Amino acid sequence: MKQKKILIVDDDPSIREILSTQLSRLSFLTTVAADGKEAVELFKSDNPDLVLMDMMMPVLDGLAACQKIRALEKKGERVPILFLTARGTRHDQISSALCGGDDFITKPISLQELRERVEAALAHTKHKPAP
Repeated sequence: MKQKKILIVDDDPSIREILSTQLSRLSFLTTVAADGKEAVELFKSDNPDLVLMDMMMPVLDGLAACQKIRALEKKGERVPILFLTARGTRHDQISSALCGGDDFITKPISLQELRERVEAALAHTKHKPAP
């Protein structure tokens, strides 16, 4: 079974590093982006199996990046997008769902919860055809 690729998107370098390290320990391949614009470009080139995205970022926020990623997907494909944010308001949860997000996680998150959420999202995704 091939390793799953996760695109980590956060404007905080320490959070990108922590998430990348934790997910690598769980045998995932990771790529990181510092903002939504970079995330959209990496989504096009890297073909990730899952996106872990912060909501509040410069250049292009997570909600707008999610909408752009959804517009790029081919019919029948859906890459899970999990929002990871310090703001856990009901409005943020609804906004993330309306733009196409699959899950909403409030920081800080334990390694156990991160693993469970990522594995659950990957288990319920529509499989992409091989490139």
